[in-house]
Amino acid sequence: MENTVRQVSPKDRIPFQCQHCGACCRDLKDQLMLEPLDAYRLGQHLRRGGERVEIEDVYSRYAHATILTEGCPIFLVNTAGAENACVFLQGNRCTVYAARPRACRMYPFSATPGQPGEQFQYYQCMDTHTEHFAGATVGISDWMQQNLTLEDRAFLEKEADYLSRLGLLLHRAGPQHQKEWLFPILFYRYYNYDLEKPFMEQYERNHMELLHYLNRNGRKEM
Repeated sequence: MENTVRQVSPKDRIPFQCQHCGACCRDLKDQLMLEPLDAYRLGQHLRRGGERVEIEDVYSRYAHATILTEGCPIFLVNTAGAENACVFLQGNRCTVYAARPRACRMYPFSATPGQPGEQFQYYQCMDTHTEHFAGATVGISDWMQQNLTLEDRAFLEKEADYLSRLGLLLHRAGPQHQKEWLFPILFYRYYNYDLEKPFMEQYERNHMELLHYLNRNGRKEM
């Protein structure tokens, strides 16, 4: 599924109405990223539903890893069946709706942090599901208030900073270091979380430890 985006303003009202058809949950092979905060929330949700899971179980059961350019790993939600539907879709119903990934919760919009001191920038996804973009309108400001929590905003701002710093280190490291650093990146970015403790405190600690580890080991080779 090919998507384009256009920037929108918080003051805009956009025609959009969910059809409860599950179309946006299909044709998703290797397209839906599972962020660390998404996996943490899913783990908590699955526990409340009676599953015995730790954070690493969320990734091993419901997602798969891929490596981006210059060695940065990410996780993508698994799909199933001929329609490549999200693994959490049953019929036209999301079985983890209360803890669905941020990208799903915000659809058909997205947000990125602006430059330091600036507000978030908002975008509309222009996909092939034209039937969604008709009828009732939604206000961008209202949509973001409902679907982009304070925790989401804090995560996105920190994530932009940490990924920029991590990307610079990986770029400088070269292929050999990129391979050596794969496990510590996976451990600190994705696995080292206690589902009983607040996310952001662990997230910031993990990334500061990761950056310290990579800086220290990178300097040893200089």
